[in-house]
Amino acid sequence: DEELRALLDAAAAGPVAFGMAGAERALVYRLAVETGLRAGEIASLTRGSFRLDCPRPVVEVPGSQTKNRQAAVLPLRVGTAALLAEHVRDKLPVARAFDMPPSWDTAAMVRFDLRAAGIPEATAQAMDFHALRHTFITNLARSGIHPKVAQDLARHSDINLTLSRYTHTILE
Repeated sequence: DEELRALLDAAAAGPVAFGMAGAERALVYRLAVETGLRAGEIASLTRGSFRLDCPRPVVEVPGSQTKNRQAAVLPLRVGTAALLAEHVRDKLPVARAFDMPPSWDTAAMVRFDLRAAGIPEATAQAMDFHALRHTFITNLARSGIHPKVAQDLARHSDINLTLSRYTHTILE
């Protein structure tokens, strides 16, 4: 949790890197860790992907952009929805929500911000963008959410994948 906070703070205060302003990178990391969206899924999002002006804000990803080819509608935290609303306010509905770098640069982008956050080099080298998805699913498990709900939110077809590969215990 402390490393995640440090990553978000360092990115938010950081310079333009990988074609993205620091605040935009921090928002992307926050979105990934709160929804489990993959880098490619986030890159595909447009302003129209967000339903932010309703009591239960969501992000929608069409099946053509998801790994399992099934459309996803994922809940957003109210605070994150407010930040997203500000971020996409002046964009056209079909405009990309984020200026994501190519997929081969997303790991380097995360490592750049981890280093800026003072995270030990050995830890930074072991991380990539997909680690944010692991954090999302681990946090679901730590919160006591039912495993089937975690599986659904992770969009996994097999509960064993959710529980054995993606959830990391506190002892780990």
